[in-house]
Amino acid sequence: MTDDDVKINEEYYSKGILEAGVDGVFRHNDKLFNEVKSGTWSQTFKTPNIDYKVGAVNGVRYVQYDQKNVEEVRQFCKERREFHKVHGTDNPFFAGTAHMMQLPKCFAHEISSKWFNNRPWELIKQDKQDKILFYAIVNEHYSDFVCHPSGKIPIPYNPAIPTK
Repeated sequence: MTDDDVKINEEYYSKGILEAGVDGVFRHNDKLFNEVKSGTWSQTFKTPNIDYKVGAVNGVRYVQYDQKNVEEVRQFCKERREFHKVHGTDNPFFAGTAHMMQLPKCFAHEISSKWFNNRPWELIKQDKQDKILFYAIVNEHYSDFVCHPSGKIPIPYNPAIPTK
């Protein structure tokens, strides 16, 4: 690795985002600050497509996701598979690329926590073996969200998926 190579700081994803968000909430909420000091607390954030609940029970942190548009995404992927069967998967604007999946964030977070020790997709995709394993998990457990006409994301080999 040379000095010019970019090094991803995994702690930014595993600690930084959550801690910065929690710190920002503390500044405006004394009640929550006191709950966090006790070790059991929660805070909910609502967005148009997904609600997040961040908290801890007896000092152990958790994040829960409630995705509201799963069925719409599932239908979109079904339509993309049908479209690609007729028109192919080549992207006319970016040669050599294709839209292979549209995985709702709640499932990406579920995969991340279940198989990758809470490493987010931004880090998983940096490692070729992890990326292939992620795609294999999507093929096995979340194939409704694959846009490829075969219903599976093409990967160079099928890794063993650890049981969790």
